Amino acid sequence: MISRRHALGAGSLALLLAACETPTRPRTLPEDGTIDLLTLLRGKPEHRRFAALLTVSGANTRLGLRSGAVTLFAPVNEGFNGLPAPVLALLDNPPSSPTEAQRALLQPIAFANAAFGLLRFADIAARRNTVVTWDRARLNVQPTGTRTATLTREGVTLAAGRPPVAITRGEVLAADGVFHVTNAPVLPN
Repeated sequence: MISRRHALGAGSLALLLAACETPTRPRTLPEDGTIDLLTLLRGKPEHRRFAALLTVSGANTRLGLRSGAVTLFAPVNEGFNGLPAPVLALLDNPPSSPTEAQRALLQPIAFANAAFGLLRFADIAARRNTVVTWDRARLNVQPTGTRTATLTREGVTLAAGRPPVAITRGEVLAADGVFHVTNAPVLPN
């Protein structure tokens, strides 16, 4: 038979264990320009594939305060779903030491989703709603709201039934630039 004192102790222990098992909320990183782009993207589970894209492609070496401000169009994970299986395999299981062939496969996508300079919507509007990407293409940015827009790559016709890439949340500020959340990656020619 268990004494009352031990029963209460066991109940307290059960409550303590239950409290320890309660899942904690993931830490929310500030979007106020105090954290660099790559750290901010890596800290957001919805951008896991895009962070892998930047790293495996080698584009991450162009990020950082020493390189100057950068603007990224950062797709959410689901936006990559229509890409070829070899690309998705690299994004879902990024190698620690990518080969040149692996970098070459991903670099065009990374460069199509990046531009030099910190470009907020007002800056883009001042440039006649045009952004020049790292692969020297022109993106037309058409605002649809205060922090939303559509993106079209100049000279590229969308496949039938495929909607344009949309910025679903713009102007996420980092220490070394800004990123605009998109529903899919801008694809190179």
